[in-house]
Amino acid sequence: MNPLFPLFLKLDKRQALVVGGGGMATLRVSQLMRAGAAVTVVAPKVTPEIEDLARSGRIELRRGEFQPGDLSNRFYVVIAATSDPGVQTAVAAEAKRHGILLNVVDNPQLSDFYMPAVVERGDLVLAISTAGKSPFLAGKLRQWLEEIIPEDAGDLVSVLALLRTKLKIAIPHDLDEQKRLLNDFLEEVLHHEGTGKSSR
Repeated sequence: MNPLFPLFLKLDKRQALVVGGGGMATLRVSQLMRAGAAVTVVAPKVTPEIEDLARSGRIELRRGEFQPGDLSNRFYVVIAATSDPGVQTAVAAEAKRHGILLNVVDNPQLSDFYMPAVVERGDLVLAISTAGKSPFLAGKLRQWLEEIIPEDAGDLVSVLALLRTKLKIAIPHDLDEQKRLLNDFLEEVLHHEGTGKSSR
C-alpha cells in the first residue's frame, strides 16, 4: 500500500524557506514563486538567478550557513536543497520542532512530502510521484506525457468549467444529468481530437 496522500497545496502569499543556493535550489525557488509563495533563501553562495531575484526584491536572501534561528513558525513550508547531510539534518530537526512541512532534496527519509515531476497545461496539472524511489522514472514519464498532451489541453479546463456552471444553473437538482452531459461533451471532444490526430 502506498502511504502517500496526493494533494496540491495552496501557497499563494504563504512564507516558504529554501535552504541552499545551487541549481536545485534555483529550480525550487522558481516553482514556489510560480505558486505565489513569498520565498526566503538561506545560503552562503547562490546562483546568479537567485542573486538577481534578491536584488530585484522578489525574494529575501540571507547569506550564510543555515542556523536554527533561520526557521520559525512564520514559514509554512521549507525545502532543504543542499547535499550537505549535516545541514539536511539540522533543517529537518528545526522543521519537526516547529511543525513545518519539509522536503529534503534526494532524501525521502527526512522529507514530509516529495516534489513530483509535473506536466503543466494551464490549469491542467499532472503530478507524477514514485514515492521518492525513482525520480528518474518520474522524469521519463513526465517527458512522455509532455509529448502526447497538447499544449492547448488546458483550454479544455476553462470550457468544462463554464459548461459545468451553466448546467448547475439550468438543472441544479439533477447531478446525474449534469455528469452525463459533461461526459458526453468530453467524449465528443476527445473523439474529435483523436480522429484528427489519426488523420494527419
